[in-house]
Amino acid sequence: MASNAPKPKLKPLSFMEVLSPIVSLYRPATTPTSSNSSVAAPKLIILASWTGAQDLHIAKYLIKYQAIYSASQILLIKSPSSLLFRPTLIPAAVTPAVDAIKALFPSNGQYGNNNTKSTPVMLIHLFSNGGSSSISGLYDTYAASSPNRPTLPPHVTIIDSAPSTITFSSSVAFFSVGLPPVQRLFAMPFISLFALALTCSVSLGVVPDWLHVWGDAHNDRKRNKDEIRRVYVYSEEDALVDFRTVEKHATQAEEMGFVMKREKFSGTPHVAHARGKHGERYWAVVRQAWEGA
Repeated sequence: MASNAPKPKLKPLSFMEVLSPIVSLYRPATTPTSSNSSVAAPKLIILASWTGAQDLHIAKYLIKYQAIYSASQILLIKSPSSLLFRPTLIPAAVTPAVDAIKALFPSNGQYGNNNTKSTPVMLIHLFSNGGSSSISGLYDTYAASSPNRPTLPPHVTIIDSAPSTITFSSSVAFFSVGLPPVQRLFAMPFISLFALALTCSVSLGVVPDWLHVWGDAHNDRKRNKDEIRRVYVYSEEDALVDFRTVEKHATQAEEMGFVMKREKFSGTPHVAHARGKHGERYWAVVRQAWEGA
């Protein structure tokens, strides 16, 4: 007799293998097939999520990547708030991601498919300062574990809603995210006081501006030597990340010799540039970034 009990719902990221509390890996069952594009799909896509991102929201990006690049492995690195406030723990926390990368790419630097150092094999898509912190930690942990090949394999980077620096307004916006209006009203004095104390501490050099530290890592030619190109996705309406900081970082990247492109969206809030009417353009930007268009 068939049971009428409802089947349990699958978790949004149930298709991924959990390697650690913050690192998961997706291995597709499909094999590469012929494509209309002359550019091979990435062998590995690294998605570094924003701080506190919910699995349901992360899954939307992963599922889209599965549809575009069905034969690519996908490595997810989450950014829990606990790590953002204990930044020195990030390099150790991303160690399982390093192991996954080294398992896919040989240590001799030969990446297959007639790849050279000018041809990317990996796509990094980072979101906000949480994703920026994860990839910054990945640079360091990978280098420490691979002294003969201290930089990540040739890659393309998409920087979504990052980088930033610690300011009073952005700190208030960050700590207010997700609070219902009534809670925000009562919490605002405490949030403002904490944000003021934080920005003053950074200004006086009592604590480092970790957001700035992580941003600098991406423009470090020694740590990020094998990045082929990058794209910045941002908007003026982002309350957490000042667009002028993003544009300054992009200009510095260009001056350092990185190949970069700016994609400025209109009317989109923080890490929400792929939503609604902008979705088609957003994913076109992703494809063009990988293909070098």
